[in-house]
Amino acid sequence: MAQFTIPDRAKTKEMRYQMGHALAELAEAHPNIVALDADLRSSTGLHIFEHFHPGKFVKVGIAEQNLIAVAAGLSQEGYIPFPCTFDAFCRRFMDQLYVTVAYGNLNVKILGAYVGLFTGKAGATHQSDKELGLLLRIPNLTIVEPGCNDEMAQALRCAVETPGPFYIRIVRCEVEHNEIGAGYTFRLGKGVTVVDEGADIGLVCTGYMVKTAKIAARKLAAKGIKARVDHHPSLKPFDRELLDDMAAKVPAIVTLENHCVSGGLYSLVAEALAARGAGVPVGAVGSDPDDFIHTGHVNDLLFRYKMTSDDVVAKAEATLALRRSA
Repeated sequence: MAQFTIPDRAKTKEMRYQMGHALAELAEAHPNIVALDADLRSSTGLHIFEHFHPGKFVKVGIAEQNLIAVAAGLSQEGYIPFPCTFDAFCRRFMDQLYVTVAYGNLNVKILGAYVGLFTGKAGATHQSDKELGLLLRIPNLTIVEPGCNDEMAQALRCAVETPGPFYIRIVRCEVEHNEIGAGYTFRLGKGVTVVDEGADIGLVCTGYMVKTAKIAARKLAAKGIKARVDHHPSLKPFDRELLDDMAAKVPAIVTLENHCVSGGLYSLVAEALAARGAGVPVGAVGSDPDDFIHTGHVNDLLFRYKMTSDDVVAKAEATLALRRSA
């Protein structure tokens, strides 16, 4: 086994490393958990699992289609497989995921690492901001995007305890242990109200962007605009009840996602509101669906794609102005 540094769980904030520790811990209680790697384990954090459970670790090499096919076979033998590779590479195994795993409703739990903009300088081909447009349209597939490390660990446990295929989006970068609140419990198919200062504007976020939404809410409050922030870690199934509750109370909504503004959270929200005839304008904060993500420092990318907290404030003000003009 190659010798990789094992980050201290008590010190690291990077979700990829916390994922490796959390999955290794789950494997102590669930002996049928196995992890599968496509030659990226030191990048994804899966090397931590390998360190603690070398006998439960399967290396398939740079062969993403085979990664999913082997995971499917292991699930049919009673294992709970966690195949892991970069989220950008899910395009390579989409047919295996659609036909072999989802059509058969197999108990495969896919870990999509390095999602969205927050990949460091891994390169433009390793960044992923359009994959939800495909994943959200696969029947039987549950999709979760945790916003902090505590939520990520709870989502992993939920995946183990819930039969059927999962896709869990994992960011590379540092996140806080808990962005939601004390005593928070992740529930599949449910969102949560993180900030409720009033009903001037609604911010709907998922994943890493919960942090940005909270900062933006504070900046809006300083301008006299009271915001409600709803976090939706469960993208499929999606909590339409919570969205309907917000839409009934605020004049306008802004969505925030670590993804392009087509095919992901914005599309989920807009489709749900259109289906019930809610006349609430919706602004979107996310990357450009007509652009390949550029590589570079995260702060530079956030500025380029107008995804900072200041951009959220500007989008909220513009969306409110649109509502007033209508």
